Amino acid sequence: MKNLSCACLLLAAFVGGQAWAGELPHLVQTGQATQLIVDGAPFIALGGELHNSSPSNPAYMAPIWDRLAKHHLNTVIGAASWELVEPQEGTYDFTAVDDQIKQAKAHGMRLVMIWFGAYKNAESTYAPSWVRRDVARFPRVQRNPARADGGPGLNAPILSVFSEALAEADAKAFAAMMAHIKKIDPAQTVILVQVENEVGMMGNSRDHSALAEAAWAKPVPAELIAYLRSHRSALRPELLETWGRQAFRESGTWAEVFGTDASADEIFMAWAFGRYVERVAKAGAAEYALPMYANAWLGPQPDYKKPGDYPSGGPVARMMDLWKAAAPTLVLLAPDIYVDDFAGTLADFRRADNPIFVPEARIDTANLFTTLGDYKAIGFSPFGIEDGGDNEELFQAYQLLGEMTPLIAAAQREDRIRAIKVTGANQQITLGGYALTFTPQGGTLGAFGQGTGKAAEARSAIHGLVLQQGPDEFLILGKGFRVDFSAAGATVEIDSAQEGVFKKAQWVGGRVMNGDERYGLFPNDSLRIVRIKLLRR
Repeated sequence: MKNLSCACLLLAAFVGGQAWAGELPHLVQTGQATQLIVDGAPFIALGGELHNSSPSNPAYMAPIWDRLAKHHLNTVIGAASWELVEPQEGTYDFTAVDDQIKQAKAHGMRLVMIWFGAYKNAESTYAPSWVRRDVARFPRVQRNPARADGGPGLNAPILSVFSEALAEADAKAFAAMMAHIKKIDPAQTVILVQVENEVGMMGNSRDHSALAEAAWAKPVPAELIAYLRSHRSALRPELLETWGRQAFRESGTWAEVFGTDASADEIFMAWAFGRYVERVAKAGAAEYALPMYANAWLGPQPDYKKPGDYPSGGPVARMMDLWKAAAPTLVLLAPDIYVDDFAGTLADFRRADNPIFVPEARIDTANLFTTLGDYKAIGFSPFGIEDGGDNEELFQAYQLLGEMTPLIAAAQREDRIRAIKVTGANQQITLGGYALTFTPQGGTLGAFGQGTGKAAEARSAIHGLVLQQGPDEFLILGKGFRVDFSAAGATVEIDSAQEGVFKKAQWVGGRVMNGDERYGLFPNDSLRIVRIKLLRR
């Protein structure tokens, strides 16, 4: 097994007056998956991210915690903002941090903590007033009027990522928070930390401040050149193309090695932001080495076509090589997904050194199943989760999946799990030597198992997960479809089918499905789990 975090050692310490010994949360590559290990076992975050301002006030959050627990979340993504943590330089206030940890623990949930430091959505609105007021000490970005791209961020405060003073202050505050979390959270309620939020440069493809121009004129760092040289055969095509236009130069200024267009600017900014985030993350990890990651505002995409329309230099898939070289403390780079091509985005971010975690997305059960089943993710977390109503299907899925995490984790490791999502006439999945064909069922269960719903409604609800549990046995969770099995050179029939649920990873069987119901095991009314055994002859 390959450990992907520096947080894997057995620790024994006195924390907040309490003696404890245990393994910190960490990522481990095992089998076909990389998994988050919490309390010594694989953990899959069935979570949700709070609205940005919600965790700033404990009183506002008080009634929300009960709803989140009622909705079967096992993880909440909260936030700590630099402006609240350090309202005056050197004076710290962890009231909101403490409350989130206390409430998550009391409600039986884990916590992912976002650090809203100098950058949040490519702006600096969460930096303390004492930082934003001191423009001489903490300079702002400068845009090139000849290349002003318009768009978001033009009138927002944006601090220059090339400021040494800013990096030092941000890292110091983050380290203080991590030391505080270590002190007050011996139970390891906090399992992951996001460093900054959707960093990058808006309105231009690069910063043109005096500090930035000085950096642009310097030689490309030797460590970056070494990384590009050693990884050349596996570099992203966009990076390879930009570097190749300059004949793959291995020395020179940024313009000499990469050129002077927007693609070169994005590479320059990606290195700068990656090194900045690395400095902050490394300072925090020195105090408390929880696994840390950065998230990405996606680009290019239809509404954000070029660097500067989306945050130039952020950890988007096309800049992943730059970020992997610049920020080795981070265990992963995570996409915030609000585009329709959800699976395509995950495919773009999936690579051997980048396990999948979705910290922001729409509330969508089908995307949850895609994330866990096809991309072996460590977690899924829609944004604005407190807005979800009691009847959200996602929360029913969380309830069912939360009781079978060990089975899902094992299936991910052994590549025995797939997502079901029928968008056309049918979907075929090959698993365990069988071909599984899923066709729309639709509606509630009518006579002889025939669906009674409309075709369009049926297709919108056809989703689920399938796990192979044995040579001739499958667990299927889902709704809105009929499943048929076949195998080359054999006749296949369903030997037995039983609906049920899991309780603490143990099967609790319900009805044995036969007769008319055998033809409609997964109607469109509600998610259900069916355990199917096959007879092959």
